[in-house]
Amino acid sequence: MAVMLGQITGHAQERMLERGVPDEAVDEVLANYHTSRPAGPREGARPAVIYVGTWNNRNLRVYVVRDSNPPLVTSVAWEV
Repeated sequence: MAVMLGQITGHAQERMLERGVPDEAVDEVLANYHTSRPAGPREGARPAVIYVGTWNNRNLRVYVVRDSNPPLVTSVAWEV
């Protein structure tokens, strides 16, 4: 799997497969998100930003390492 607008970790790839998130959805959110906010701190994890955008009428959260360039996607999740 390859995300065109950034890099993706193995963990994020696993979550994408598990949650049925296509590469195109991640690219769309990174390019056209409507909300961003800092992710809560997690022990041992690098600081991250959550980008939220819409894909097929559903909100998708894309977690990206803060200040990474290109964006390093660490996880994804549909909002419920």
